[in-house]
Amino acid sequence: MDSVSFTGMTSVTRDLLPGGVVRLSSGKATFEFARPRPGKLLITISGMDKGQFGPSTLDEITASLDREGALELFIDAREAVGAAVSVSDDWTRFFSVQRARLRRVHVLAGSKAVKLTVAIAQHLSRTGDLIQIYSDSQIFEDRLRS
Repeated sequence: MDSVSFTGMTSVTRDLLPGGVVRLSSGKATFEFARPRPGKLLITISGMDKGQFGPSTLDEITASLDREGALELFIDAREAVGAAVSVSDDWTRFFSVQRARLRRVHVLAGSKAVKLTVAIAQHLSRTGDLIQIYSDSQIFEDRLRS
């Protein structure tokens, strides 16, 4: 278990779980990173990301991209409450910068607020059809298994 603090933010704990799953937690929010299949990274988000994670969430994805070269991201945000504007801006920038290494980004949104936040990031990232937003968990899970 590692604990990292960012200036002015709560600490972030990084745990390695069975099956190689990495969990980042800070306060009541968590991000879990799992590799269900080669070339696919499943990110499960719960709680509100107010910026307390600093760059750690995107660093985890970047490390996976560096290991595998290109990835298809699956973001399960059913339990996410939302994200601060600064966090959304960071993700938007990340999608733009990493576009060539991202095969596709699938986002399962659980609330209208999260769906709207992702739709704005999708538009502002200028990445075309890279980001796909789902409200149906069965379709999301089918894509993850395929």
